[in-house]
Amino acid sequence: MDWSAPSPVRRPVLAHAVSLGLLLLPAVLLGVAAERYESALLLAGATAELLAAAALLRTREVWKPPVSGTLILLYLLGLGWIWFATQGAVDPYIRVARGTFIFVALVLFALHDLTRTGVEPRRRARKLTNRLLTRAGWPATLPEFAKIPQVMELRDVVRDDPSLVLILLDDRRPDVQLAGLSALQGRPYWRWEEAGTLLKMARATTVPEVKILAVLALGTADNIDVLTGIAEFLKDPSKEVRRAACGSLLTGGQRRWASVRTVFRDYLADPMYLSDGSLPGAAGNLTPVAVCDLTGWATEPGPISERAVRTLLDHFHKLLQSEDTLGLPAELGRQLTDEQTPPILRVELAHLLHQHGLIPEDLLDRMTDADQPGPIRLLAADIMLKADPTDSSALDVLRGLGRQSNRDTAMAIARILQTRLQMELGVPGSGVVLSTKQSAEITQKVFRWATGRGLNVGLEETPVSMDESLLGSMVFGPGGLMPTEGPSEGPTSVPGVSPTNRWQGRR
Repeated sequence: MDWSAPSPVRRPVLAHAVSLGLLLLPAVLLGVAAERYESALLLAGATAELLAAAALLRTREVWKPPVSGTLILLYLLGLGWIWFATQGAVDPYIRVARGTFIFVALVLFALHDLTRTGVEPRRRARKLTNRLLTRAGWPATLPEFAKIPQVMELRDVVRDDPSLVLILLDDRRPDVQLAGLSALQGRPYWRWEEAGTLLKMARATTVPEVKILAVLALGTADNIDVLTGIAEFLKDPSKEVRRAACGSLLTGGQRRWASVRTVFRDYLADPMYLSDGSLPGAAGNLTPVAVCDLTGWATEPGPISERAVRTLLDHFHKLLQSEDTLGLPAELGRQLTDEQTPPILRVELAHLLHQHGLIPEDLLDRMTDADQPGPIRLLAADIMLKADPTDSSALDVLRGLGRQSNRDTAMAIARILQTRLQMELGVPGSGVVLSTKQSAEITQKVFRWATGRGLNVGLEETPVSMDESLLGSMVFGPGGLMPTEGPSEGPTSVPGVSPTNRWQGRR
């Protein structure tokens, strides 16, 4: 979650207006003088000043280093130009113009020197911190702290020197600490000593909000010791703190992932944090190396496989929502039919592509092959029967799966037959729990339909593979065969394999 807030529109607009005025003033002064004296030399000077100003128009605060040095030079050049062109003139306007050039250049030089030496930022920081230390009322939520006027102004002052807000971080009041940490959000770089101060404060406090802002502020740090310190908060008792630490660690690209991949693996594999779900902040931000690692972790037993799959699904879903997918659907389709891809991930990728309407006919035909997991073949048959209830290929797939006498497979087939072919097999609506006797009767009906027999065939329990175990967590929704929101339960679960909690948002 991004706790920082953008600055209000008023301040950037005012800064641009002041910068524009300072840039255009030399050209205006020379242009007026050129008109009064009809001087081609002054007109050339005004044009040169205008072109130089145009090169700096995108700078928001031209009076600050390093642009302030260039601006001072423009005023000195303007002064020399008007002085050379009007040496003997006694016109009051010329005197005012010369004085303006000299005065503005001196003021800009003073601001440049004060800013460069750090005197002016320290003065402003001291003034703002004193206001925050004596503030009476505080916001109720973290995003509102970033909108405090003194905090927004302080954020610009301490961008280069965060030590100016240490007086706020040393205060024992959490509200004051939150104000100081809000001013540190978005810093482009951190020295180890500066980052160490934030980590020390975050370890010492018991206030979750302080920890959250501290680890988020360090999101741009790349020192391995700082990353290790942030990783400590992946085991914090507060779920929000863990999410903030995870999001902070995922903002550094491929280089950072290589440094913290072991930490993430331990976090995903810990059963204590199973309820945290997928990695926060991973959607759309995973590097190719991270995707490869998570795909490999999806084959391991325990919570790590479930959470790795959910993280990959969130990531792919975010990418598929973007305008330019760069061939991602074709790559996901290849993984879907690749035997090297973990079966549990293959099933989820099939539902993800189906939800986005990205399953072409050739892929749909490949999904019905006998070497594909049962849930994928069922999904393909359901899609084909939805388009054409008389599709013989889809019916052959259902008959082949129905002969296996697997109860969960039979129940999924019964839902498809009852919904797509209007066959009355006694399957109730979603949410209704069937008794063992009812499910056995439906399974026998499916078996007789698949084998073309009218016999009361008994059922023999067959071993359940990991692919078939996923069927127990499927329901028949408005769009066809779909997974439920939670892992399957009951006798179809496989020891050592935890089926993934179904990806949120599919319905």
